[in-house]
Amino acid sequence: TLLYTIKFEDMPLVMLCGYPCSGKTQFTLKFQEYLQTVRGKNVVVISDDSVGVDRNRTYHSTEGNEKEHRGDLRSQVQKHISRDTVVILDSLNYIKGYRYELFCISKNCKTPHCVVHTDTPKVTCHKWNDTCQHYQSGLIDELVMRFEPPNPKQRWDNPCFVVPPESDVVDDVITQISDHLFSVGAPRPNQSTQSQALAAPDFMNQLDISTQEVLEAITSQQQLGSSTFKIPGVEATLTFNRTMNLAQLRRLKRQFVTYSKSHPPSDVTKLKEGFVQYLQSLV
Repeated sequence: TLLYTIKFEDMPLVMLCGYPCSGKTQFTLKFQEYLQTVRGKNVVVISDDSVGVDRNRTYHSTEGNEKEHRGDLRSQVQKHISRDTVVILDSLNYIKGYRYELFCISKNCKTPHCVVHTDTPKVTCHKWNDTCQHYQSGLIDELVMRFEPPNPKQRWDNPCFVVPPESDVVDDVITQISDHLFSVGAPRPNQSTQSQALAAPDFMNQLDISTQEVLEAITSQQQLGSSTFKIPGVEATLTFNRTMNLAQLRRLKRQFVTYSKSHPPSDVTKLKEGFVQYLQSLV
């Protein structure tokens, strides 16, 4: 397990996620008003509307360029995240790997973060969409199928606050989120779990070698038709629910390396195990 320390030094990143037309924007507007009027915070909202996208075209599985859109949103987060501003990302954010990328940005900036899940049933989303006409009906069903719900057991989805569709409890959820982000100090880690300083050149070399050995083991076994992989030096097996090409594996490796450089584990011999755990959580 990679060890890390949360430092509440800067303003938080708040990531909304949920089905299309599940109430994310309505919640964002209420939360923004609360932060500005009650807490006196500067707030920047980044959304599909703020970057000017056609939802039906962008999120269509065959016609859209959703990857580019996610990159635009990520760039806006990196631009505005700071000591003085609360950044609220109001978008679907339904891919767990993308939420992990945003988590890494917040950690590298020493900024607290949280996930807010608007847990609205699909039938209600369809009903609300009939009013606002944001999505084609078939696209909502498609995006619901793609949705990867947040898992609070994963550090990039923790803490996760759930917003039910009942409007009478939204104010309570807003208060809970705000109290957590602004009133709770950083947890004091145990001395035994502190990350040990590692020589940068040696650590980077070990990180590159370990992750590359994992990729080579996966690609060689995948060529033989296997979807379950045994990685040398790692006790647990790795199982993919879909085939991953080399370009996709390299992208996941880069994400893991980016995080590990700023949050090195206490035991460099656990790098392979950490990378395998990371891959298993995403694929």
